[in-house]
Amino acid sequence: MKITVFYSSIHKAQGNTYVIVEEFVKGAIEAGAQAEVIFLAERDIHECMACTKCWTKTPGKCVLKDDMAGLLDLFMQSDLAVMATPVYVHNVNGVMKTFLDRIIPVIDPHLVKMENGVTGHVKNHEKFPRFGVIATGGFPEQACCAFVSQYFRRIVQDLYSDVAFEIYKSQAVLLKLADKVGLGSLLDDYKQQVRQAAREVVENGKVSEALAKKLDQPFLPGDLYLEQANKYWDSRIAHYRQKKG
Repeated sequence: MKITVFYSSIHKAQGNTYVIVEEFVKGAIEAGAQAEVIFLAERDIHECMACTKCWTKTPGKCVLKDDMAGLLDLFMQSDLAVMATPVYVHNVNGVMKTFLDRIIPVIDPHLVKMENGVTGHVKNHEKFPRFGVIATGGFPEQACCAFVSQYFRRIVQDLYSDVAFEIYKSQAVLLKLADKVGLGSLLDDYKQQVRQAAREVVENGKVSEALAKKLDQPFLPGDLYLEQANKYWDSRIAHYRQKKG
């Protein structure tokens, strides 16, 4: 199985989301998959101009000269394309959104009613990759990633594909700070769960229901996290007020 993780944080390997990405890739390789991470923030990806020339003048090829042609080849060659993003304003971040906007050359422009009754595009490839989704947010509840889930579940319809797995993590700042706040053992357990999830995806094509429930558990009770988060923001605001004074 060829797995490509398209990872969009501008913080790259220092980002909260990368903690999950790194463990997922380790687990996938342990299970025998070929897996690599693409740091989208390091690539030259221009914004889509909505010129539609990739549908008309040069079907299947974008007229913009940047890194997307190679990334699209890599996307289509993958058995599983994992989209990994921090949550910005309840959705994917800008780097990921630009990347997803630019995948339209692999889609046929013609419209058709799909089996589920929703209008989509005519299928023009025998096989599109399955999707995986990894996203992290700063709110106490897992619901902070709910719109991201809805977004990708709609995208895969146009690609005649499906979402093989979803890993969402609220309280994401603790992925980097767990050791400093006495939650190191919880983080270690979580990392092992992510690696197991990757192994299950490679071996069974999905994450078991029991493991998915474990992955959805927050590090801290919501009220406690909210209280501590607000104390942190108060301290940072006070810090900069002192510097101005």
